[in-house]
Amino acid sequence: MSFLSRILKKQYSGFDSKSKRSIAIIGLDGAGKTTIINRLLKSEFNLVRPTFGINIEIYKYRSLEFIVYDIGGQTPLRESLWNKFVASADGIVFVFDSADKKRFKLAVQEFYNTLTYNEKAPLLFLANKIDLKEAVDFNKIRSLFNFNKLIREQRKCEFTQCSALTGEQLFESWDWLTHQLLSKKEISSMNVKILGGYLYLSSGDMLEEFLCGTPKTQSKHFPLLKEGNYEIQRFIKQMKNYQKAETLLQTGNKQLIIVKEDELVLGLIIQSDDPAARAIRILKNLHKKVAKKLANKEKINFQEFIQSDYPIDIYLEE
Repeated sequence: MSFLSRILKKQYSGFDSKSKRSIAIIGLDGAGKTTIINRLLKSEFNLVRPTFGINIEIYKYRSLEFIVYDIGGQTPLRESLWNKFVASADGIVFVFDSADKKRFKLAVQEFYNTLTYNEKAPLLFLANKIDLKEAVDFNKIRSLFNFNKLIREQRKCEFTQCSALTGEQLFESWDWLTHQLLSKKEISSMNVKILGGYLYLSSGDMLEEFLCGTPKTQSKHFPLLKEGNYEIQRFIKQMKNYQKAETLLQTGNKQLIIVKEDELVLGLIIQSDDPAARAIRILKNLHKKVAKKLANKEKINFQEFIQSDYPIDIYLEE
């Protein structure tokens, strides 16, 4: 047994392959793989150094637990580790640095090598670093990798742009991968259960906060509302230099979804098994409505907007 195998056996002997899935996250060194993992698992917004070797994390999202292999992209690692971990993975995430123009050809080569290691696992392609001015237009990336060819094949694929730093498109993409790996019985709902919400200016000033349900339920969730305010303030501070950003935080058995667009920051508290992608879409749609009211200096009632536009997603007492 190899040294790496002994480490895995010791640290993850309790990993039940029947109830969990393994995800191999690969890409050239510096593509942003570890930053993406930190964004998903820890809601950390900072850039990190490239991984040399392998990072292994356990990540729970909705009804599914992932064991995530974040594999370094340096040449020795691509030649020695990628094949082993990709071959046994239930899902593959390939991270592409859309600003690293000098290595585009190498990235394409390694991408297609990856497809030969595992021909069945769902594939999520993330063109990272859209927050950079040097990032190449996604249409050029589609042409470069010839995605149309892959779409015609039977493999389940998703190709999207994202920013590991700001979180844009990252959580919607992870929702897609989760749906590919979960059975219909394991997916709790396509809707969310909104327990509360926040409306802030990007300056950090709060315009509104609310909790749904009866006074008894609101009292129960008040500590969560207070914790969410702290996290939103932290998010606003970290993302102050970006016009758009989004994140997901696990707080106990609940999720806090935050979206920033221009001068507004909107947040929702939802159940732990609810799809983040829907919550993000709700917030982006509500942003347009709130921004219009704000521009016209009209009265804003964020809670009423949610209740009138998304009544199915409002939390109801059991």
